[in-house]
This record gives sequence, C-alpha cells and structure tokens, in this order.
Amino acid sequence: MTQTTDLIYKGHVLSATAVLEQDRYTAMLIVREPDGTRRSSGMLGEFTSATGAVRYAFAYGMAEIDHRQSMRHPPHSNGARVVQHA
Repeated sequence: MTQTTDLIYKGHVLSATAVLEQDRYTAMLIVREPDGTRRSSGMLGEFTSATGAVRYAFAYGMAEIDHRQSMRHPPHSNGARVVQHA
C-alpha cells in the first residue's frame, strides 16, 4: 500500500509518500519549486503508520524550504560591526 498526499507551502508543492514495506512505512518527499524544478528527498525513515510517515515528510519539507529561504534572504544587520585595530 502506498499513500501519497500533496500540500502547498509558500508556493512549493510538497508530495509526501508513505510506502508499506513489511510492517513499517517508509517516508519520501518530492518538492516542486515555484519555477517547476523538482527535488526528491530519498528515504526519510521508517514509521509505524502511514499518517506518521506523511506528517514527518511534510515537516521535513517545510523546514527545508524555510532554511533555503533564510539562506537566500539573511537577516539584516543591526548596524553593528567589528573593527579590529592593530
């Protein structure tokens, strides 16, 4: 059994998949950027339920999107700077 669910987060489409293997679910994620680029997570771990696997994949994807956006738009300096005198 495979369960796939989509979610839109900050303009990105996240497709989380839970795949049943024996008695555990494996979580995977595909993220489609607003420009159409797709990235795949690979296996994110094993879980006891499909719901848990999908929730984890979404949380992972949202954290990754937030991290990537913060790297593109670092917080502005408060004006302080370090000056070293010889």
